[in-house]
Amino acid sequence: MRRTVRPEASAKVTRGLLGKIFGHSAVRYLIVGGLSFGVDFGLLVLLHEVFHWEVGIASATAFVSSLIFNFLVQRKFSFESSHRTHVSMIRYGILVVANTLATVLIVQLLTPTILGYMGGKVISTAAMTIWNFYLYQHWVFGRKSTHQSPHEHKHLLPEGDDAQHYAQETGKPASTGKAERTKAESA
Repeated sequence: MRRTVRPEASAKVTRGLLGKIFGHSAVRYLIVGGLSFGVDFGLLVLLHEVFHWEVGIASATAFVSSLIFNFLVQRKFSFESSHRTHVSMIRYGILVVANTLATVLIVQLLTPTILGYMGGKVISTAAMTIWNFYLYQHWVFGRKSTHQSPHEHKHLLPEGDDAQHYAQETGKPASTGKAERTKAESA
């Protein structure tokens, strides 16, 4: 006997899975980081290979450009920060200076090696991926806002058995249905 899956059940599983995946700031951070790396790496190659800029200047310019993009998207999408913007910008600016110096140093040191400037760029980016997540979360963007985030849309919230797991991860009350959870979240 062939068993069919109802579309509603399939949609609930998909929504629950998407909610779990995109509910973590680390996943959103890595997505935005990947996009930022694309901006950074692409601009570095363009400036150095096409426009023949010195590798240190090209690296710094590409890096700072990608960080501007990164700040704007990480603040709202990844960390859903309600921290004061000017404080976050100052802290981010300090981190930009430190990251820029680290990037230029690593790229310059590795350019004459077999890794070249591209390998140096990959290594510097990997190191910064690790330390920036911690610094963004705890220092630059501060704590997550207490209001419902744009990533906790009703259609992405877990239902049924997943509600208890949701409550443990978020600290919000568990419930078995959307109506109860929505009511509890608005209180």
